[in-house]
Amino acid sequence: PNSGRFGPADFESAVVEAVADAAPDADLDALRASFNLIRAATVLTQQLESQIHRPAGWTMAGFRVMFCVWVAGELEPRDIARLSGLSRAAVSSVLNTLERDGLVERTRESSDRRLVTVRLTDIGADGVIGAYARQNEVEQDVLSPLKHDELGRLADDLQRLIAR
Repeated sequence: PNSGRFGPADFESAVVEAVADAAPDADLDALRASFNLIRAATVLTQQLESQIHRPAGWTMAGFRVMFCVWVAGELEPRDIARLSGLSRAAVSSVLNTLERDGLVERTRESSDRRLVTVRLTDIGADGVIGAYARQNEVEQDVLSPLKHDELGRLADDLQRLIAR
């Protein structure tokens, strides 16, 4: 293995070469697509977390939870988990923190004490709206190498993957 420094494209080439040698039947296009999808998501997540969400006092997971509730108006935790892509345990932990910080409130609105509804407080709603405005600036910057039509196709292709 090459222990020198790699640029992003050089490392991808090295990954493809290593996998092709070790697993000759591997689908190298699937490898490249998944490898780069994960890398791109990581870059975007790290930028959003460091530039927007940590300074606002929450995690990316916290923002995802609040964003889902903001869009839906109110949700049960299981629906937040489904829509945000977080586990139910992660949602429960995030909700504890967000509730402690006055950003969400949980209420029991039925005779079944296990059923809880989550809604944003006014502070939480204002926070999500302000954070998303800044987040969209970062999204635009990270995705700026793509032309408008390419961006639309990427969004459509990713939606097809998610729907599967």
